[in-house]
Amino acid sequence: LDLGSGTGHLAARLERELGLEVVTADVSDIHVVVPPPVPIADGVLPFATATFSSALLLFMLAYPREPAAVLMEAARVTRGPIIVVQSLYSGRFGHAWHRGRELFWTRVAFHVSKLVGYVPPTAKFSMSTLRFYTAQELRRDVMTAGLRITSRRELPVLPGRALVVAGWMLERHD
Repeated sequence: LDLGSGTGHLAARLERELGLEVVTADVSDIHVVVPPPVPIADGVLPFATATFSSALLLFMLAYPREPAAVLMEAARVTRGPIIVVQSLYSGRFGHAWHRGRELFWTRVAFHVSKLVGYVPPTAKFSMSTLRFYTAQELRRDVMTAGLRITSRRELPVLPGRALVVAGWMLERHD
């Protein structure tokens, strides 16, 4: 499950290069490749319990009203690992940089992509950023969802770890 699949490029690449069957789901359809996503909204995902072998949430937890609930739903429909990739900031410089980057890579990028025909003209902007995560805040949402971190990798983007791209593998606390 690619939850918050965006343009569909990652799902297409996973299918092409790894031979995986990927189901995409998102709140709006801005897919450029692969079939349209399964439409979702905040709340219960439209999939049966343990439908998927794994789930991927790539840079999407900043947008839902209740990210811990989204993580709980991902855990419900997944019988294996949940992979979360998210930008994390620390300090004022990291927060300011992250806010500016988020504005550019969401609002500006979406509207420019629509203008040049990269995303469908009917696509609706749905990526209003509701939060900027620190590692502690993401850890809190993970724990609230009843999940635990089984492995983590972090790539510093700014000096002093003011901004990192974190990849965390999660599983249920069972």
